[in-house]
Amino acid sequence: MRKQIVIIALVIFLFSLTQIYMPKTEASQTNPVNLNLIPCAETLGKGGYSFSTGMYPSSVKESPADPMNIDIGGFFKELHKVELKSDIWLIPARITYGISDRLDFTFGGTYSTGNTEKVLLDYYEVGDENKKRVYSQTVLDGVLGMKYKIQDVKGNIPAMAFGVELQMGYTVDDGFVDETLGNGFPFVAGLIYMSGSYNLNVASIHGGIGISVSSKSVQTNQRFDLPIQIGAEVPFGILSAVVDYNGYKSLSGVGLKSVISGGLRYDISQNSAINASVASVGGFTITLTIGGKHLEASAPAQSAPSLF
Repeated sequence: MRKQIVIIALVIFLFSLTQIYMPKTEASQTNPVNLNLIPCAETLGKGGYSFSTGMYPSSVKESPADPMNIDIGGFFKELHKVELKSDIWLIPARITYGISDRLDFTFGGTYSTGNTEKVLLDYYEVGDENKKRVYSQTVLDGVLGMKYKIQDVKGNIPAMAFGVELQMGYTVDDGFVDETLGNGFPFVAGLIYMSGSYNLNVASIHGGIGISVSSKSVQTNQRFDLPIQIGAEVPFGILSAVVDYNGYKSLSGVGLKSVISGGLRYDISQNSAINASVASVGGFTITLTIGGKHLEASAPAQSAPSLF
């Protein structure tokens, strides 16, 4: 219910902006390729590039009541009571490069700092749960992705893009699916999404929907996630206020849900900008974007104007 309320509030806010400030004139020529946490339909252009990084907290503590069948050294299995403790900061880093006027390629990864541990209570089976053994777990991923711009803005039709992203690495076994202990819980995850962007007289609005699925989610019998994304950018000269909502964001297999982020975008020049934002789940994002060459120059009406 909370998620639906947030989405409805954002839609009402964006619609109100279009009605109040419709007669304004144009300003910034820099197309927003990404808001804080959501991709826009615009592309960097051939030779353009973008670098983003940030930090987001994740904390999990699980202790199933029933013992688990644990693989001991790869030789035999025993029933043990297991606990999971994870208190980490996820640090994603992404580099996006404009392959062509319409195609962007993304690669990078997510590193984590902090501790993720599986604890076997009464490891020696002497009836004392204080006699435990602790196994550190690795949490990280590698990412490959692409985004293809299907069409530019045409009249009342927004720009549209199709994107995919693949993640592979080790994640937090909060579903206690992995019976091994030593190295971490391997996973593979994918995201397919459609995004749209439209520049109004006073603001740029962006939205999208996707399908996110993970080998972790499938094994723990969780349904697939359908992340809904919506956001807006309102310029004030060379500065822009940026706000967005992301229904689901996966980093190293850890799902951040119902994330609202807000911040500022500074236009360094006509084809370069820097974003800085904070998120409702804690943490921040910083993005530097350098635009490339586009085959067709954007019409003035496609750029959101300044309020001043």
